[in-house]
Amino acid sequence: MNNSNSLNDVTYNKIKEDIMNMTLEPGMDVSVQKLSERYGVSRTPVREAVVRLQQSGLVEIYPQRKTVVSKIDLQRVREEWFIRTSLESAVIDEFIRKCSELVADTMQELINKQKKYMDKKYFREFYFKDNRFHQLIFQTAGEELSWFTIEEVASHYNRIRLLYGKMEGVQPSDIDKHVKMVAATRKRDVEGMRKVVIEHSNTLLDRVQSMSKLYPQFF
Repeated sequence: MNNSNSLNDVTYNKIKEDIMNMTLEPGMDVSVQKLSERYGVSRTPVREAVVRLQQSGLVEIYPQRKTVVSKIDLQRVREEWFIRTSLESAVIDEFIRKCSELVADTMQELINKQKKYMDKKYFREFYFKDNRFHQLIFQTAGEELSWFTIEEVASHYNRIRLLYGKMEGVQPSDIDKHVKMVAATRKRDVEGMRKVVIEHSNTLLDRVQSMSKLYPQFF
């Protein structure tokens, strides 16, 4: 049973990763048979993975017809953006209260690593470092469940982030916002930190519009 559960989780995580990083593009046919052949596993773990992916809003199942990768839903992106922005803004007070110079130094180290991955060919590496930067804010505030909630629900929001990175690369303004966040952290400037967090988050809404116009086949 443990081996079965492990295989199910591995299969689910691999398919989800490929959907998120656009290896499996929105609208692509992903029948159980095709996925079984693609990942070299039996239909049982694939079938379970597809059900879980449907619950996450990443695939759409048309009974007796087909299963496809969900296109990016602009309304859902906005709703997920609202959840993330609201939660991250809310934890700033506690983050500033609890943060130490070590936390600020760790944030700076992550920025230094992000600078190495600004080319679009490294979009996944940048994404992971970017996530770690923001996760650290929640962890320091003692609100890891909030971060877990964001990661669980923000599937369309995060696909926009990855699509932008893959197609356009990283913008210097992304790094600049993180630098300002570290500066506010060191100053223990709650409102300054919150302002930058909101500005940083609002950037995504601008990118939603540009991505939907440049790559309408994904929406």
